[in-house]
Amino acid sequence: MKRKILLVLASNMFRDCEYLVPKAFFEQAGFEVSTASTKKVSTGRFGYQVTNTHLIEDVKQQEFEGIYFVGGGGSAEYADNETAKALFKSFLTNNKPIAAICAAPRNFLKWGLLENKNATGFDADGVFSELALQYGATAMPGQKVVTDGLILTANGPEASEESALKYMELLNQINTKK
Repeated sequence: MKRKILLVLASNMFRDCEYLVPKAFFEQAGFEVSTASTKKVSTGRFGYQVTNTHLIEDVKQQEFEGIYFVGGGGSAEYADNETAKALFKSFLTNNKPIAAICAAPRNFLKWGLLENKNATGFDADGVFSELALQYGATAMPGQKVVTDGLILTANGPEASEESALKYMELLNQINTKK
């Protein structure tokens, strides 16, 4: 059976390369990649369009081995999205790794997923560090990729390749323990 990863996209203003690069690495490694968002079509910051395979409210975590939250300014649309929060929590509850890149880890902070964890994310404006302090996480904005337990966070588009590779390593570690 083919291994499956779900990429979560903002409906608008996701970071194009933070979607395209990890997707390419995941597919090259043999994963089937699906996408989910709050709308059927997502548009990236530079105009790349994705017809999503799922709406976020229709995703069943049982169908996927992992979930990767694509960044970009649009990812803030999920800050108060209880459905998305519950979905990511369900992956953790079922011992499945989660990942977020760039601005998307801010949602993990707001959802309480990074309490007592080390994490990185976009911080040029200082907001990630402020949120980490507020929500009990240790901000490591100088790091490209940080893994703490089942959670991988990455800092910006320049971490797209490394985050995809490290996320697959994490998935493989968990898979071999089953």
